[in-house]
Amino acid sequence: MTRANDEHRLVEETDAQLAQDAGRGDANAFGVLVDRFRCALIGYLAGLLGTRDDAEELAQETFLRAWREAPGLREPATVGAWLHRIAHNLAMSHVRRPRPVPLVVDPPGPDPAAGEEDRTVALLAAVGRLSGPHREVIGRKHFGQCTVDEIAVQLGIPAGTVRSRLSRAYCELRGLLASE
Repeated sequence: MTRANDEHRLVEETDAQLAQDAGRGDANAFGVLVDRFRCALIGYLAGLLGTRDDAEELAQETFLRAWREAPGLREPATVGAWLHRIAHNLAMSHVRRPRPVPLVVDPPGPDPAAGEEDRTVALLAAVGRLSGPHREVIGRKHFGQCTVDEIAVQLGIPAGTVRSRLSRAYCELRGLLASE
């Protein structure tokens, strides 16, 4: 397939069409889906995990798993929700894995220029401490850049429930950040 055809495909074909083609083994169609969803998945995973490196690694694993499972995708129109579900399940498994505790011999002193970075780290850490449903909607809304309606479809819940969980998540975040 030529580059012009790939660009045309990128613009013209729907996610459902591409998913159907990928399910039949079309690697180019799957590549277009990866291009469409990569940034959103990395953002979503970074919000859940707190690190971009882990997010990129799990996004890659998400796409590998999706490629293997593409022939069995029954509802290609929900490919975005399907990819987010795979990513979410991988992230939850990743979080549950025991981690070695690093040994810190001589911790560095505070860096005054790191104020903004410290606030970002504190926010990501607080998001990581939210309850599962709250962390999930915050992650999809702010890191996955999904609308309330998209989140509702992805999770199979009413949009009002998504709004309620977001509101409670913001309250919980305010409390977590105030206690730091």
